[in-house]
Amino acid sequence: MITTWLPRRPVVYLFFFVSWLVTLWFLSAGNPAPKNGPEIPHVDKVAHFVYFAIGGGLMMAYAYYRWPLWRRFRLRMVMVVFLLSSVIGRLDEYHQTFTPGRSGNDTGDWIADSLGGLFGASVMVMVLLPGLERRKRDSDKPRKSQIVANSLD
Repeated sequence: MITTWLPRRPVVYLFFFVSWLVTLWFLSAGNPAPKNGPEIPHVDKVAHFVYFAIGGGLMMAYAYYRWPLWRRFRLRMVMVVFLLSSVIGRLDEYHQTFTPGRSGNDTGDWIADSLGGLFGASVMVMVLLPGLERRKRDSDKPRKSQIVANSLD
């Protein structure tokens, strides 16, 4: 299961999220489009969606572990991550207007960014994080060998 290798410390998710932001900045400052190759319509929208889904998942995991009292309000947490993804996506589009060879202020890219953040946060809160909580509960239970050893004492 994928949750077996996910960390439970918020600082790890914060580190990866900051790395994600720095990478986004450098990707927006360059012109990553290949010069030679087939023209696939709207592939940039898919790339924006996937990249921001990763960022939204990282933001959600950080918030989930950083502020445990907010776990009761998962929908609100997802909405906050959606809004943050939307703001970051808008700033990314604005940043691209200053990059030669890039067309910034693309509404389609911004929508893909926002929906990608929403998707990433939703997957993280509905699928991955509950698996981590189950894993933690299972690891807190005493093993059968521990119970037998304790009963022999």
